[in-house]
Amino acid sequence: MTLPNLISALRLPIAAAFLAVDGVLWRGLLLFFGGVTDAMDGWLARKLGVQSEAGAVIDPLFDKLFVIIALAAFLREPYLSWPEFAVLISRDLYVGSGFIVAKTIRVAVSVRSRFSGKLVTFLQLVTLFVLLFTPGQVDLFVVVVGVASVIAILDYTSAGIASLRKRHQEA
Repeated sequence: MTLPNLISALRLPIAAAFLAVDGVLWRGLLLFFGGVTDAMDGWLARKLGVQSEAGAVIDPLFDKLFVIIALAAFLREPYLSWPEFAVLISRDLYVGSGFIVAKTIRVAVSVRSRFSGKLVTFLQLVTLFVLLFTPGQVDLFVVVVGVASVIAILDYTSAGIASLRKRHQEA
C-alpha cells in the first residue's frame, strides 16, 4: 500500500462522515477534503514514481464510492430524487458493471481514464456543491451530468471495443 493509495482510501471515511453529518460548513469542508485527496493521490504517485496497477484501480474506485455516498446523503432531503440520483451515477454504474463483467468472463480490457470520465466526475462534484449551497438549482446540473455521462459511456465503450480489437489482432 503506497502513500498515494492510502490518500485515495481516505475518501471512503470522508464520504462516510459526509453521510453522517449535517450542515453546510461540515459538508462543504468534507467535499473540499475529498477533492483535495483526489487531486493529491495522482500527483503524488507521479511525483514519487509509485504509479501502479493497484493505484489505477483504487483511485477511480474510491472516486466513485465517494461521489455515490455523498450524493446518497441528499436522498434523505427533498432536493434529490431517486431518478435524479440514478442519472447522476449512471456513468459510474456503467463503468463499474463493465469492469465486473470483464473480470468475471476474464476478458482483459485496458481502458485508461479518459477526459470524458474526468469531466463527469468534475460535474458530479460541482453538483454536490450545488446541492449543498443552492439545492433549488440541481435540476440543470442533473441534465448536464446526464448528457456528459452519455458521452462518457459512449467514449468508454468505444475505447473498450478498440482495446479488445487490438488484443485480438495481437493474438
